[in-house]
Amino acid sequence: MRSLLCVSLCALLAACSGSSEPPANTAPLRQVRVDWLGYETFRMTSSLGLKIVTNPFGSSVGSLPGNLRADVLLITTEKSAFNNSDAIENTPTTFRGPIGAGLHSSSGIAFRGVPTADPRSGDVNLAFTWTVDGIRICFAGNQAAPFSSYDLGLIGTVDVLFLPVGVLSSLSDDIRAQIIGQLRPRVIIPMGPSGAVNAWAAAQPNLYRVNGSSVFLSREKMPFQQTVLLLESRS
Repeated sequence: MRSLLCVSLCALLAACSGSSEPPANTAPLRQVRVDWLGYETFRMTSSLGLKIVTNPFGSSVGSLPGNLRADVLLITTEKSAFNNSDAIENTPTTFRGPIGAGLHSSSGIAFRGVPTADPRSGDVNLAFTWTVDGIRICFAGNQAAPFSSYDLGLIGTVDVLFLPVGVLSSLSDDIRAQIIGQLRPRVIIPMGPSGAVNAWAAAQPNLYRVNGSSVFLSREKMPFQQTVLLLESRS
């Protein structure tokens, strides 16, 4: 099994080091485990075990692991490469389409779906935001243009941005840079076909390569300098 790395300032700026035991009077460190299952499909597991799955990809692009379960399923677009809800073996709370737009609550977490449209095709995308274990996450889905000032007001501060890259995304590098500048996340996790993700990440100024497809994130150990976090593809 591939190793799990805990993202800390030391790990991001130098090398990943073992963590020492906290003092007895210190609260346990809350961490979110992020597993990249391929393309825009991630499974995020909170410190309490809540599982959030995003954009399960279809059989036309690959195979998801068996026994994939979720408490919350987020689907940003109804394109077949991103909405394979049949791959989830249980029946999670699902936010998608018109039902996913706006503010919703599930398992004690508030999820906001911000609807945006591709200016060229008119296709609607939901950019989801939520906070878990103190970390503010923005999953941009298939965002195809810079966010409007209204959208930015709804999204708010972002710690971790899941950013689309590659042939399944209609973003240009210039627009992608604009979105990063708008949201100013502390951590950027690129998503898409692994070849495109690796090529884009390699050109970024502050890159940390994770030795595996999984990583732990914690609010207390977020990097001060904006960092691109590159996970390895499962395949």
